[in-house]
Amino acid sequence: MNTLLKTIKELNLTAFFITLLLPLLILVPIHFIMQPSMLLAERFFPGSWWIEIMVLTIYSVWLGQIMVKTGNIGNIRIKYWLFFSVVFFGQFILGLTVNDKFLMTGDLHLPIPALIVGAPIYRGGGFFMPILLLSTLAIAGPGWCSHLCYIGAWDNLAARNKKRPQKSFSRKQTIIIRYLMLALVAVTAAALNYFGVSVSIAFVIALAFGLVGVFIMLVFSRKRGYMTHCTTYCPIGGVTTLLGKLYPLRVKIDQNSCTSCGICSTECRYDALTPIDVKSGSAGWNCTLCGDCLTSCHAGSIRFSFFGSNKNAWVIYISIIVGLHAGFLALARL
Repeated sequence: MNTLLKTIKELNLTAFFITLLLPLLILVPIHFIMQPSMLLAERFFPGSWWIEIMVLTIYSVWLGQIMVKTGNIGNIRIKYWLFFSVVFFGQFILGLTVNDKFLMTGDLHLPIPALIVGAPIYRGGGFFMPILLLSTLAIAGPGWCSHLCYIGAWDNLAARNKKRPQKSFSRKQTIIIRYLMLALVAVTAAALNYFGVSVSIAFVIALAFGLVGVFIMLVFSRKRGYMTHCTTYCPIGGVTTLLGKLYPLRVKIDQNSCTSCGICSTECRYDALTPIDVKSGSAGWNCTLCGDCLTSCHAGSIRFSFFGSNKNAWVIYISIIVGLHAGFLALARL
């Protein structure tokens, strides 16, 4: 009893309630609205949907408490982000080799984020994934890229091979390239639709695009230490960065306590904390709200600001992210 009371006293109540309620608010309505159910437990064992939701809710609360108390945000983030990606691709492989119930619809789709933009333009319809992305951006902002993207986890892992990042491109070049890639995907998809190119040829083109992305991770991200795929090649990264500026959360740097040591710059794999950014007091254009900079700053000068307030900003945000992460474990599949 004493141990239980001690545990309750140590709970961060803000994180507790957000991470408890968010998975429930996401999963329960979706289970009843979407038929057949999108929950794997219900697909294989009818009537067991509530068990999966309960397990994921407990997991959400547990992970939320860890994240608000950890002294190493980046280390934990990498692990749960990679865990989500492994679950995502694991279901993809099982859906292809074992049972198509592991796939969302039973139909094959390539696991390439660019297709969130390209596929609806090519097909002239099918806007479920763009709507899902926009809904996620409304809730989590650009954090989709650094916490919830199934491909980004692998680019991050490749970049972590090098302790100190070395730039491949200037920030201006990065911005130009990433939006040229977005335009290229959109124009190519529109052209394929206009000329009536077959699904087989479109599939090969999309597959080639994805394989080039893998090559960029293995060569450029791994050797340079920056997430080159996510910050330059992936068109969805451009969408989330742009629309993420509408999100009310910001990274702020207290100039009075900042020592300009530069550690945060070497920790940021998105090139969002250059010395110029640090002097300006806020993160740069590429910031995805990953949170790694918070624990990297020995002076404690870096804070998250929600609607202009620093109070509980990180706790609220990471609780939202963790709740979404738990929901995505149940719903994110091809």
